[in-house]
Order: sequence, then C-alpha cells, then structure tokens
Amino acid sequence: MSAHTNIQDRIRDIVIDVLQADGAPVELTNETPFFGTEDHPGVIQDSLAILEIASRLAEEFGLMPSDLGEEAFQNLNTLSEQVAQKVQENALAVA
Repeated sequence: MSAHTNIQDRIRDIVIDVLQADGAPVELTNETPFFGTEDHPGVIQDSLAILEIASRLAEEFGLMPSDLGEEAFQNLNTLSEQVAQKVQENALAVA
C-alpha cells in the first residue's frame, strides 16, 4: 500500500468519525462532496465539523490547521492530496 493510500485511509477514518458524532451513518467515497448545494447537499453540514477535522488532521500528521486551505475540503481526494503534499514538504524541510 502506498503512503498516499495510507494517508487517505486514515483521513477517511477521521472524517467519518467526526461526522458520525451526531449518530448518523456516513457514506463516504473518494469523490463524495464535502459541501454541496440545496439540491445536492454534501456530507458536511456544519462548519464546526471542518474545524474538528482540520484539528484532528493537524494532530495526526504534524500539520498546522492553517496548512489546509479551503480548496482542500472539496472531497476525500482533494483533502488527502493536500495532506500528503504538506507531509512531504514537512519531511523535506526537516531533512
């Protein structure tokens, strides 16, 4: 399994854990939109959930919550790509 796949799987677990805190089951594919429209709502209905996800990702991967911009929170693919990029940048900075 690649490092990116491991990161994506861990992020999926974190997002589902945060979103299931209210007891509702969450269906989450790599392309499921986090935010949506009135006609097609995304899985995240509360901006506090984004803060919780960003905080948990920062703790898990040694990032700053501000490392994850708004564009990262489109879906699981975009978020895992952003996290993987930041993890790699941080590893290069330390080396």
